Amino acid sequence: MRVSLTSYQGLDLFHLREGYSVGRFVPRQVAEEVLRRISERSSRAEWICLVPEAELLARADHLATLDANLPLYGIPFAIKDNIHVEGLPLTAGCPDYRTLSTTTSPVVQRLLDLGAMLIGKNTMDEFATGVVGVRSDPHPVSPFNPDFIPGGSSSGSGVVVSTGCVTFSLGSDTGGSGRLPAAMCNIVGFKPTPHLLSNEGMVYANKSIDCIPVFARTAVEAECVFRQLMENNRAAGLLAISIPDLKRIRIAIPDAEGLNFFGDARAEACFKDVLKTLEAQGARIEPVDFSVFLEAGAMLFDGAFVSERYDSVGSFIKQHPDSVNEVVAGCILKGETVTSHDIWTDVARLNHLKTAAHQLLASFDCLLMPTAGTLYRCDEVKADPLELNRNMAYYTNFGNLLELSVVSVPGGMRDDGLPFGVSFAGPRYSDYQMLALAKQWEQISGIQPGAPV
Repeated sequence: MRVSLTSYQGLDLFHLREGYSVGRFVPRQVAEEVLRRISERSSRAEWICLVPEAELLARADHLATLDANLPLYGIPFAIKDNIHVEGLPLTAGCPDYRTLSTTTSPVVQRLLDLGAMLIGKNTMDEFATGVVGVRSDPHPVSPFNPDFIPGGSSSGSGVVVSTGCVTFSLGSDTGGSGRLPAAMCNIVGFKPTPHLLSNEGMVYANKSIDCIPVFARTAVEAECVFRQLMENNRAAGLLAISIPDLKRIRIAIPDAEGLNFFGDARAEACFKDVLKTLEAQGARIEPVDFSVFLEAGAMLFDGAFVSERYDSVGSFIKQHPDSVNEVVAGCILKGETVTSHDIWTDVARLNHLKTAAHQLLASFDCLLMPTAGTLYRCDEVKADPLELNRNMAYYTNFGNLLELSVVSVPGGMRDDGLPFGVSFAGPRYSDYQMLALAKQWEQISGIQPGAPV
């Protein structure tokens, strides 16, 4: 018997919880529905691999013997293919890098222990280098218009949530990869403060700042997953617990010099509409000097931090030059010439910028920005891969370098039918506060998340 989960609501985390609790369906039925959706709504472009059907159904049947009150009992999720799961292949977006994982990421293991069902691993820009989503072959496309990019590097992870194939997914975020796919796919992308969640068990871009974000259709669902991951986490006590009221908050936005839409009038109009909505609710909005954030963001690829990427996969690229996307290889191999002097000079400068950024944010409840100032067609990005990728990351590259907590939420639909996203950002350990703002925004905006299916 097919379970009645034909709507988006069908895989909503809380809908599933309620259904399991009253015996309306069992995990096997949900797993079968997920497989049906994948066959109808997605393709090889979004998935590097699926958990073998027999193993998935065996997992579902095993869950049926356990306590249905497990916090994430029977909730289907997917992960980016730079995260290890024992027994599953890992490519980090590069087929020739393929290996069989012998360990499981602590974050993934925690989700499994909580009762969640892993469905498979998603396509990504090679070695998580890029925020456009087209640096893999095949690559996903926007679920709204196949001519447009899906956002990256966690491209597949964003698309499969947007199209309702899983309840949530995990990506990785170095310079925006947990936020830009959310904006391009009209969903939520929550990037925690770096190192709150373990980043062990993955192929790193920048190990010192990489973090694992959560993609979900709503901030309510993203927060639920994050809270469960933080349960019994020794760092949980660092998190601020006060809840801001969107009607009385003070919001910083980039000043006129810092606000950049790259000539995209549609994106600019959407951002202005967001500001009008917030102001109508009572929020106070003040422009601030954005230069500190931009200087920090430029350090990710134009400074010494690129050496971490070289340390991670540089040797493989040098040994297999024909196996790697040319643009990705060029970005990473720059790290080979970075000196120790370069590194310590940049670390000192970043510490200064970090202090300045956190001092600025101390006067506000959050920093509000477009998640992306524009978006591009796939062919445009392939024709000009570096400059357009840099434009896409304008509002995101600095997030982890400055130890911010950031959540990207749907901000409206452009008049060309493509989605626009905005980000609430706060200082380290403001994670619950940013999620609270995102939830309040969802309530007042009334934006329907996800893509039409």
